[in-house]
Amino acid sequence: MSLLIRRIALENFRKFRAPHEVAGLTGGLNIVIEPNETGKSTLLEAVRAALFLKHGSTTRLIRSFQPIGDNVGPQVALDFDVAGARWSLTKRFIKSASVDLSGPTGRQQGEAAEQALQALLGFEAGQQGTGFDKALHGALGLLWVAQTDGLCVEAPGSSLRDLIGATLESEAGALVGGAAFERIRARIDTQYAAYFTGRSGAPTQRLLAAQKRVAAAAETLAEAERREGLLEAAFADLDAARRQLSTLRRELENDPDAAERAGLLARLETARGAALQLATRKAEAAAAAARRDGLEDLAARHTAALERQARAQDRQQAARAELADLSAGVEAARARADTARGALATALSAREAARTALAQARAQDTAERRRAQIAAAHERLAHVAALEAERAPLDATVRQAVPAQVLEDLTAAEREVVRHRTLLEADGTRVELVGAGGVTKDGAPLEAGEWTLTRETRIGLPGGGELVLRPSEALVGAQAALDAAQARCAALLAQWQVSGLAEARARNDAAREASRALETLTARVLAAAPADRDLDLAAGPGPLRAFVAAHPLAAARAEAHAPSPARSLVELEAEQDHTEAAFARAEAQARQAEDDAREAEKAQTPLAIEERTAAADLARVAEELALLTAHADFTDLPETLPAAREAAATASLALQQAQANARAFDETALTRRLDTLAARRRAAEESRADLTTRIARLEAQVESDGGKGLAEHAAAAREEDEAARSALVRITEEAETLKLLRETLAEAQAETARSITGPVATRAARHVGRILPGAEPAFADDLGLTAIRRAGVEEACEQLSKGTQEQLALLTRLSFADMLLEEGRPVSLILDDPLVYSDDVRLDAMTDLILEASERMQVILLTCRERAFRHVEGNRLRM
Repeated sequence: MSLLIRRIALENFRKFRAPHEVAGLTGGLNIVIEPNETGKSTLLEAVRAALFLKHGSTTRLIRSFQPIGDNVGPQVALDFDVAGARWSLTKRFIKSASVDLSGPTGRQQGEAAEQALQALLGFEAGQQGTGFDKALHGALGLLWVAQTDGLCVEAPGSSLRDLIGATLESEAGALVGGAAFERIRARIDTQYAAYFTGRSGAPTQRLLAAQKRVAAAAETLAEAERREGLLEAAFADLDAARRQLSTLRRELENDPDAAERAGLLARLETARGAALQLATRKAEAAAAAARRDGLEDLAARHTAALERQARAQDRQQAARAELADLSAGVEAARARADTARGALATALSAREAARTALAQARAQDTAERRRAQIAAAHERLAHVAALEAERAPLDATVRQAVPAQVLEDLTAAEREVVRHRTLLEADGTRVELVGAGGVTKDGAPLEAGEWTLTRETRIGLPGGGELVLRPSEALVGAQAALDAAQARCAALLAQWQVSGLAEARARNDAAREASRALETLTARVLAAAPADRDLDLAAGPGPLRAFVAAHPLAAARAEAHAPSPARSLVELEAEQDHTEAAFARAEAQARQAEDDAREAEKAQTPLAIEERTAAADLARVAEELALLTAHADFTDLPETLPAAREAAATASLALQQAQANARAFDETALTRRLDTLAARRRAAEESRADLTTRIARLEAQVESDGGKGLAEHAAAAREEDEAARSALVRITEEAETLKLLRETLAEAQAETARSITGPVATRAARHVGRILPGAEPAFADDLGLTAIRRAGVEEACEQLSKGTQEQLALLTRLSFADMLLEEGRPVSLILDDPLVYSDDVRLDAMTDLILEASERMQVILLTCRERAFRHVEGNRLRM
């Protein structure tokens, strides 16, 4: 009996929004050849949905049938024959879901139609999730092959295997699942279920209870033994803790570190005094170096000015070469200064953190010293105020500096005046008045003498006449340019309030000298306002002034009589001495690096001045020499310069000595040692407290657990453990006996099932031999093709090529279709894009097999490969 599909109609099914129908399907081979994306695979899904999916379901698979973006109800209609009887089916999903089945027995709808359809085609009802479950579709689930489903060999579903097994019972000569066998197996399964689960074989009921009893007894025994052991361990720990506490108390009563701690504190005070002296020497060295640099710069400029104009270019090139050589040194000095400043910032942060913790205790402990220090701060502030009073005239002098661009503009304007005046004197007409009186020039009386005529001039003659003198247009233009240059020059002079270029340069030199003096004054101010760690006072006049304002002398005197701190100051100072040493070193290195960088930069100043001076003309050289000789320090320069150098050297030696003194006392090591001594005593005190607490806890534990009868509990737990283990051994033997009997029956049943695969392999071998001559198929117990035997060698299916697997999958389906057809089951074959990996020879052989199958059943071939099936005879249809 064959299944014959005659018409397929779709509406609102995926891409088929409008009604679409494929009619004219006949028995035999039906071929639909269409390009990709025309809906061939959708046609197969629609047929499967109409037959195998329930109309009232709303699974994800069914919702996917709706066209994208539309909320409509997909509908499929089929006309088909089963055993020569005509049937008509219409099924609608989601929106107004319904099913209508008409046939020889009448018309049915709803669930009745669904059940009738299952009985007619022999498939099972089941939940379809995200895809079709082919195992539930019976024979048609195996024979209707969607795209890519035919690329692998699959075993038939359980229902289909039962159907094939019933067909082959007589050939196998065995009754699979007889009544006597089923009764015996059911009884054994019932007893087996009291010990194991059916599928996984995990322990259950009696066996599980016995195992749980053993586990509970073992856990109880372990807990009893653990508590018994803990009590014994508590006695031993208590005795050891008491001995350790006695030893620790003797160590704390006799402190061996007291003498060493006192000596370290004395050396620490000496180290702080050396650090303060080092800061003073640094300020003095900076001031001496600034004075020496200023005098050396004056001498260098004077020497450079004496060079003649003929050698100016040579000097300029030499100066540029030296500047290039110094640039590398300056950059290196700046890099070292940046590194030193970073280290200073890190040290400062660490020092300030330690000071914060010590501030309150030190303020109480050092009240008397603080009063004296505050008085000293008031004196330093008065000295700073006197020094800062000198800053105002220097700042005024610096502000009077004329910008370099203005000097260049003024120089250019003066040159223009000279150039145009020279041109007028060279090309202008000379006019001379000799011995005449009563003559006027442009309305003003004209004295006897000579002048140059550069513009129109009116000469008034005695008697009222007038003589008009007009020079050439070139002279008039030159005079206008001269007037404009003079106006620019006068405007610049008036703007900057100078009488001439020489005065502007003199003001710049004075501003430069004032700037150096300000640097020296700043260094003196910083030296007069150093940092004071005891007062928590940062360096600089600003912090000093704020501190003095916030701490009048009267309040300091009252603070000196505050009560002494409760704790020793030495204990608190030890916490921050380590950071003080690190900060002092970082500060010294940072100041030295900055001094080196400034020295390197100042070394470039004489060369830069020399380069600019060499580029000037002889007139500028003369003017500069005049200014230099007028300098206040120039007259005594031969005597003051050596004296300044000697003072700078002396200050440098004093600075080196102060640095050596500061290095002789390592504040870091002293602080670290004091911290170690303090930490050692704190650790001993903490250990004493911990031991006291531990002893109390152990005594309470011993007292509590000693009367609970832990030994008796442990003995009872051991007896229960032995009893539980004996019971488990007995029940396990019973369970294993039932398990062995059940496995023996299963092996006998499997042996019987394997006797059925012989006829299946015999039928399949007839088809397989057409494409693989001499090959024999091998089937597993589930009737799935597992291997091919060729020349005595067995090859697993998964090791064969994709093309061979695809061909074998189709051949086994044809074999099963023939068996079911002999049994009178409704079958048909639908292939969606089959044989895509076959070569030309095997494609022709497979096509012949499909044509032969179409003589026994309906075959619907859906393909996009027109060239491959163009020559095949069959009923050709269009989408």
